[in-house]
Amino acid sequence: MRKVSLFALFMLLCGSFAVAQENPKGEFFAGYSYLHADCGSGCNDSGVPTGFNLDGTYYFSRSIGVTADFDYHHKDLSDVLSGATGHTLGLHFGPRVKARLGRVEPFAQGLFGFTDLGESAPGLGSISDKGFSMKLGGGVDVYATRRFAIRLGEFNYYRTAFGVNSPVNPNGQDHQNNFTFSTGILFR
Repeated sequence: MRKVSLFALFMLLCGSFAVAQENPKGEFFAGYSYLHADCGSGCNDSGVPTGFNLDGTYYFSRSIGVTADFDYHHKDLSDVLSGATGHTLGLHFGPRVKARLGRVEPFAQGLFGFTDLGESAPGLGSISDKGFSMKLGGGVDVYATRRFAIRLGEFNYYRTAFGVNSPVNPNGQDHQNNFTFSTGILFR
């Protein structure tokens, strides 16, 4: 009877350790985002420092999941025209692969969707256009606790496709090569 009790206790302890090692099915990220926009040759003001990024990931397996990503960036364009502003709003979906290396978890992703680019100026109204876009990149999360992490950084190549006839085409080409950097907190 004593051996059966010890065996049952051993199995119970092993089971509790297995539960503690289980990876979460979902994660939510919220943080600051910086956009470096492709605004054409001769452009010297391509940084858009005011922005945020939100994303949620559901993991089908230990390492492979699907991500929904939302980003927003805003810039004062008063140096071009008094009171003018510009914004980008992106919505992307796609796969994410994450390496689970203890507290440090690097990831890579390929997200596809659309971006809305708009500009407005007092007295002139506003213009906007939507175009296909994609984010290809990755980052590193470092876990402080089981439920909370810091995203040290997420870097993405952010390709937008505002055509040559778009009213908001920033560089006169059929696509734009942009880059984003995000950092913030992650909950799971």
